[in-house]
Amino acid sequence: MKLVREKKVEIAVFFLLLFSIGIKLYRLDNPDSYYFDEIYFAFTAQEMARGNPAGWELGHRAPKGFAYEWTHPPLGKELSALGILVFGDNPFGWRFFQAIFGGLGTLIIYLLGKELFESKGAGFIASFLFTFESFVFVLSRIAMVDVFLMSFILVASLFLVKYVKTGKTVFLLLSGVFSGASMSVKWSGVYATEFLGCVSFLVMFYRNIYTSGTREKRLPVLLKIVLKVALFFVFIPAVVYILTYIPFFLHGNSLGDFVRLQESMYGYHRGVNQTHPYQSSWWQWPLLLRPVYLYLKRYGNEYAHIYAIGNPFIWWTGCLFFILGVITLIRKEAPSLAFSVLSVVAYWLPWALSPRKLTFLYHFLPALPFMLLISAYFLDLLWKRSRYGKALVIVYLITACAVFFFFYPILAAVPVSNDFLRWFFWLKGWR
Repeated sequence: MKLVREKKVEIAVFFLLLFSIGIKLYRLDNPDSYYFDEIYFAFTAQEMARGNPAGWELGHRAPKGFAYEWTHPPLGKELSALGILVFGDNPFGWRFFQAIFGGLGTLIIYLLGKELFESKGAGFIASFLFTFESFVFVLSRIAMVDVFLMSFILVASLFLVKYVKTGKTVFLLLSGVFSGASMSVKWSGVYATEFLGCVSFLVMFYRNIYTSGTREKRLPVLLKIVLKVALFFVFIPAVVYILTYIPFFLHGNSLGDFVRLQESMYGYHRGVNQTHPYQSSWWQWPLLLRPVYLYLKRYGNEYAHIYAIGNPFIWWTGCLFFILGVITLIRKEAPSLAFSVLSVVAYWLPWALSPRKLTFLYHFLPALPFMLLISAYFLDLLWKRSRYGKALVIVYLITACAVFFFFYPILAAVPVSNDFLRWFFWLKGWR
C-alpha cells in the first residue's frame, strides 16, 4: 500500500513537471521585443551568439537604447546565447533556457525536499508550491539570469544533502561544481559556496572530531577537513568560474584584462547609486511590499502588463512558516529544518550588509525555494496528523493555485481593462 502511495506521488510530480515547463513555454515569445533588463542581458547574449568579443569584454559602445552587460559573470548570458544558437535570434530563443531551468525547478525542489525531509509528501508539496509561485514564473520567462542562479544553488544544495546522507565524495564534488556555476551567473552565488562550505565543514567536524574519542588525532583530522572543504568550495568553484571565461580568453584577452574586468565589476556594484521607482530594501522582500513592474503595452482599451510579483498567499504564509521554523529550532533539534531556515538566512540577510544599494525583489529569488521547503515541512506534518490536517493542506494548495491563476493576466501580458487591473493592487506599494 505504501509503495502504491509513493508511486502516485511520483506520477503527480511528473505531471506537475510537464505543466510547469509547459506553462512557462506557452506564449514565451510574448512580448515580441525586448523588455526591462533584456536590453542588457538579451542584447549581450545576441552578441555572444554572433561571436562578438564585446559580449565578454569591458568598455565597448552599444547601439542607442542598449548596453553591454559586463557587470555580472558570463555564464547566464552564455546560456541565453546557446538558446539563440539553437532556436534563432528571437524572443523565444533569448528566453528558452530560462523557461526550461524554471520548469525543471519543480523536479529539483521535489528531489531536494524528499532527500532533506525523507518524505515524498514534503517533496511533492514543495514542488506544487514552486510550480504555482508567480515570481518564479515571471523570472523564468524573461531573458535575465536570476533563474539560473536559483537553479544552480538548488542543485548544489541537493548534492550536499546527498553527500550528508551517503558520505560519497562525488556528491561533495558536484555540490562544489554547481555552487561554482551559481557564482558564475552572479557574484551573489558566493553566498552558496560560503554557506554550503560551512555546512560541509560542520558535518565533517561532527562526524570525525566531535564524536571521536582519540584526541591525539584530532589536529591532523581537522587539517584534512579544512583542506577538503577548501578544495570543494574554494578551488573547484574558482575553476568553474574561470572556465566560463574561456571565450573571453579565446578572443585574445590576457589575465590582466580578466583582473581589470573583475575590479570594474566590483567597482560598479559598490558604487552604484542610481535610484529606480521599483527598487526595494532587503527587509521588504519577504513581505512582498514592492514588486517590480517589467512591461506595459496598450491594445485598444486594454493593457498588457508583466509584473514581477510573488504569489502573496504563498509568500505571506511562508513568512509565518519561517517564524514557526525558527521557534521550532529553539525548542528542539531538527537538522533538515535547520538547513532550510539557515539557507533562507544565508541567501537573504547578507543583502543587509551588501555594498550595493540599488536592490530589487528579484535578489530574494535564491532564498525563495527554501522558504517553500519550510512551508512544505510543516504542511507535510499537518497532512500526517489527521484527516482534518489533510483537508487543511488540500485547501491550502488549492488556494495557492487559485491565487496564481488570479494573477496570471499580469504575469503573462494578457490584455485586461484598467477596471479589472484594480483588483490586483492589494497594497499601496504594488502600484
